[in-house]
Amino acid sequence: MQTLTPRALAEEWAAGKTRPVYYLCGEEAAMKEAALRRLQEAFKPESFNFSVRDAETADVEQALDEARTAPMLAEVRFVAIKRAEKLRKDPLAQVLLYLEDPCPSATLLLLADWPREKQDPIPAALGKDCALVDFSPLTPAQAAERLNSALLARGIKTDRDALDLMVELVGTDSVTLDGEAEKAALYMHGQDRIFGPEDALALTGFARLQNPFELSNAVCRRSAEGSAQAVTKMLAAGSEPLALLSQVSRALERMLKVKRLSASGGGPATAYQAGMSPGQYHAALKDADRFTEEKLLRSLRRCLEAEELLKSTSRRDPSLVIRQLAYEITGTK
Repeated sequence: MQTLTPRALAEEWAAGKTRPVYYLCGEEAAMKEAALRRLQEAFKPESFNFSVRDAETADVEQALDEARTAPMLAEVRFVAIKRAEKLRKDPLAQVLLYLEDPCPSATLLLLADWPREKQDPIPAALGKDCALVDFSPLTPAQAAERLNSALLARGIKTDRDALDLMVELVGTDSVTLDGEAEKAALYMHGQDRIFGPEDALALTGFARLQNPFELSNAVCRRSAEGSAQAVTKMLAAGSEPLALLSQVSRALERMLKVKRLSASGGGPATAYQAGMSPGQYHAALKDADRFTEEKLLRSLRRCLEAEELLKSTSRRDPSLVIRQLAYEITGTK
C-alpha cells in the first residue's frame, strides 16, 4: 500500500494511471468530492462504467459485484462508496474480503472520515498495488500554498505575509479558502497591484483599527471577559464561527507545543524547533504557563467537538458554540 497526497493523486490520474483500490480518508470532505470530479474529468467514464453509492444506504454486496464485472467498452470500471465509516459489520467484512483480491479491471474508491474514537481497519487491508490518499485537515503551510495557487489562477499576485495572515484569520478549511479566493478576485478586479496584508484585513472584515488577533490573544491571557468581548465583536463584524474556532485551536496548539519543548530541555535551539524567534518563543511560553498540559489537551478536545458540531447538521447556534467554548477554555479550571 502506498500513501499519496491529494496532489500526487491528481498527478497520477492526469497521467492516466489507476489502481485497483484508492482509500480517500480524512476530514477534508470537499477535497474528496473534488477528487471524484477530477477522476471523471480525467477518464470520462460512461455512466455504465461509473457509479457512486452511499455506504449507509446502498447494497454494498451489489457494489462489489459491480466492481468484479468486466467494464463495457473500456479498460476500467469505477465504483465509489462514500462514507465508508458507516459500513456495518457484515458489509465491512465484505469490503475487507474484496480488498484481499481486488479485481484488476476495476478501480474501487472508498471515501471515509472515521470518528476519532474508532479504529480504522481499512488501511491494513490495502494491498501493495493500492493507495491510501490522506485528506487530513491542511496545515497552515499547505493552506497558504492552496490559497496562493487559487489566487494565481485568478491572476492575483500576493506576498507571504498576506497569505499567512489570511490563513490565520480564516483557518485552513479548503472550502473557506476557496471562497476567500473568489472574494479576493472580486476585491482586486481592475487593480494592477500585489494583494497585501492590508487587503487581507479588509477582505476578512477587519477595519484598520480592529485587532484581528484579539480573540487568540485573550485566550492566551486566559481572560474570560476579554475572550467574550472579542467573540461578540468579531461575530458582529461578520467573522465566520469556524474561522474563530481555528484561531482558538491554533493558539492552544502553539502553547502546548512550546510547553512540551520547554519540558524536554532542548536549550537555546528550542525556539527554532518550534518555528519561532526567541522572542516569540518566550512570549508563547509565558502564555503557556497559565495552563496545565492537561487543561490544554482538554481544551483542544473541546475544539474538536465544537468543530464537529459546527460542521454537522446540528441545530446548535454557531455563535453560542463559540462563546461557550471560549468561556470553558478561559473561565474554568
